[in-house]
Amino acid sequence: MSNASIDWIHSRLKFGIKPGLSRIIYLLEQLDNPQNKIKTVHVAGTNGKGSTVTFLSNILQQYGLKVGTFTSPFIEIFNDRIAVNGRYISDDDLNHIVGVIKPLVLKMDENPDLVNITEFEILTAIGFYYFADQAVDIALIEVGLGGLYDSTNVITPLVSAITTIGYDHQDILGDTLAKIASEKSGIIKPNVPVVVGNIMGVPEEAHEVIVAVAYEKNAPIYHPEIGQIFDLSLHGQYQQDNAALSLKVFEILAGKLGLIIEPEKIKKGLKQAFWPARMEGLNGFILDGAHNLPAIKRLVAEFNGSKKVHILFSALQRKDFHEMIALLQTIPNVSLTLTTFDYPKTIVAADVADISDVTWLEDWRDFVTAPRHADDIYLLTGSLYFMSQVREFLLTSNKSNLKK
Repeated sequence: MSNASIDWIHSRLKFGIKPGLSRIIYLLEQLDNPQNKIKTVHVAGTNGKGSTVTFLSNILQQYGLKVGTFTSPFIEIFNDRIAVNGRYISDDDLNHIVGVIKPLVLKMDENPDLVNITEFEILTAIGFYYFADQAVDIALIEVGLGGLYDSTNVITPLVSAITTIGYDHQDILGDTLAKIASEKSGIIKPNVPVVVGNIMGVPEEAHEVIVAVAYEKNAPIYHPEIGQIFDLSLHGQYQQDNAALSLKVFEILAGKLGLIIEPEKIKKGLKQAFWPARMEGLNGFILDGAHNLPAIKRLVAEFNGSKKVHILFSALQRKDFHEMIALLQTIPNVSLTLTTFDYPKTIVAADVADISDVTWLEDWRDFVTAPRHADDIYLLTGSLYFMSQVREFLLTSNKSNLKK
C-alpha cells in the first residue's frame, strides 16, 4: 500500500540511521511532548523484542486495557508498526498526523542543528502522538536500534526490558558484546525496574555492564524464570524465553497498575499472541525472520535432521551473511538456496560466489512456486524485509500456483 503520507515518510530514508536524540526531542516538544502523557514499557534487545511486545500486549488486553504497540520493521503493511489492541493505525489517522508533523519537519530542515530528521525518528513521533491521542492505558515501545541514542529513548517507562544481547549492527553499536550491552543498557532509567532476559552464553563482561548501569541508576534488576513451558501459538524454543520475559514484565506492571495476577488470563493472552514470520506456517512453508547471527543459531537448533530441509535464504549485505549461511549448512539433511530481493543493498550472486554446496536463484519466486515433496520441510528465512515480501506473495498468490 502507498499513499502520499507514506511516500513522504519513506523519502526520509535517504538520511539513513543517525543516532542521537536532539532532533526527536525538538520535534516532540513542538507536539507538546505526547510521550509524557502515556504510560510505557520500553523493550530493547538484539532479538525477541517484537515477540515479547506481542505476548505482553495480549496479556494486558485480557485485563481490558487499551494497549499501544510500536514495533519495527513492518511485516504485513506499513501501518502495522503502530497499533492499538492489534488494530493498525488507519490511513486517515496517519494522514492527519503527518499533516501535523510535516510542516514542523520542513521547518527543522532549515536549521543546521536539526536538519535531516530520519524516517524512524518521524515514525517514533507519529507513534507517541497517536498513542496520546488514542488515550491508551499503556504503550509498549520497541527500540529501533541499540537503546542509548535510539529515538524511542525519550520516555521514562514503568518497566524496561532487555531481551537478548548478541552481535548485530556492530558498525553502529560496537564490535564486542560488552559495547553492545552498554548501548542497550542505555534504556535503563533511574529507579525504574529492568527485566533482563535469557543471556546465558553471553560473556560475563557484557552482563556486568548491565548490572553496573542498573546499580548506578538504582534500577532493580529482575530475571524471568527460564525453563517454564507455556502453551503458545508461536513456535520455536526461543519463544518460551520471550514468553517468560513478558510474564516477568507483566508481574511488575501488575503491581504498578493495580492488576491482580490471574493465571487464566495470562494463559489465554500468551496462547492468543501471534507475530508474523516467526516460525510461522504458511501455505506449506515455514517463515522465520532470522535476520542476524544469534537468530540463525536459535533457528538451526530447531531442526534435528529427521526430515529433508529445503531452505531459501537472503540477507542484507551489512549482515554477517557468510557466517549465517555457514550455520544453515550445519542443519542435517539440508538443501540451501540463496537469493536476492527488491531492497537496497541486498546480497547478490557475486557476494556468495565463493560459497560451495549452495544454489543461487535470481528470482526467489521460482523457489516458492516450484513443486514440493510432501514429506520435506521448506523454510524461508533471513532478512525481515525479505520475509515481508515473501509473506505478501504467499498471501496474495493463487494457491494453485504453489505446487505441492
